[in-house]
Amino acid sequence: MKINMDKEDAMLETVERIIKRCLGCNADGIRKSEKITNNFVYSFAVADDHYFLKLYRSKEWPEAGKIPFVYQSLARKNIPCAELIAYERDDETYPNGYLIEREIRGTAADKMRFTREQETRLYAKLAELLSSVHGVRIENYGYIGDGIACYGGMTDFLEDEFDGFDDKLKDILSEAQMKKLRAQVLGVTYDFAGLPSVLCHGDLSKKNVIVRDDEITLIDWDDAMALNWMADVSRLTFWMKQSYNEQEYASFRNTFLEHYRTPYRKAEFDVFESAWHVYSALDSLVFSMRVGDKEMEKRLRRYLDEIC
Repeated sequence: MKINMDKEDAMLETVERIIKRCLGCNADGIRKSEKITNNFVYSFAVADDHYFLKLYRSKEWPEAGKIPFVYQSLARKNIPCAELIAYERDDETYPNGYLIEREIRGTAADKMRFTREQETRLYAKLAELLSSVHGVRIENYGYIGDGIACYGGMTDFLEDEFDGFDDKLKDILSEAQMKKLRAQVLGVTYDFAGLPSVLCHGDLSKKNVIVRDDEITLIDWDDAMALNWMADVSRLTFWMKQSYNEQEYASFRNTFLEHYRTPYRKAEFDVFESAWHVYSALDSLVFSMRVGDKEMEKRLRRYLDEIC
């Protein structure tokens, strides 16, 4: 227990030093967010303003330069996003890097209680917002870094992703199962190779939607990638499927698709979506195992067993 307390005290001192360096003053009410698993996140106040400080667990993720690139791209299209106060990926105070952003006032949608009508309006507004986000074109596919992705096509990206799944999930899924799933995903997505590469949020769900009055804002762009629009929307509907009964899922999904705007093969979305749900399950299973989310791991393993 003392070792853990010593680590917490040392981390708090690091947080205080970073805030003092970036904002030139001490902060009030520094509080660690306990339910965040992929990074260390602290909320704090300076005068009447509220902020978040995110300390990255990894030097490699999110890719260096990605968050400033994403925020600048959104701002150019007048798409609301958090205000980036400080961003550093090479600092002796905390070598993995950190960012400070001003808190977006409002409530995360997953913390709110909606009527059926209110939740339907939420998905309509999210569809309109995401239509604008997907108007940001990006060169190449995959991981963004400073704004240029690293794969010439989505198939190249997926081949590398499945190579990683083969290694990370070898004790979970048999070689025959992985081969079947790879063929299922790549066989479909290859037919959509001509869709343009756009800015994708990468982790669309209600937990990353802030609601204030009648406005919504997307937060947490750490998983942002350059993929086609169908990949981003399919990730959203994958999590919707895990959260709602069949009737609710169909209703909210249809509302979203009715309000989503794109000139690119919208009528064929169902075909791509089914394949990308498989990829989403594999990707989420790797993450759940890494952070020790046993409940989610069991759910995803059941889902994959059913389709294998």
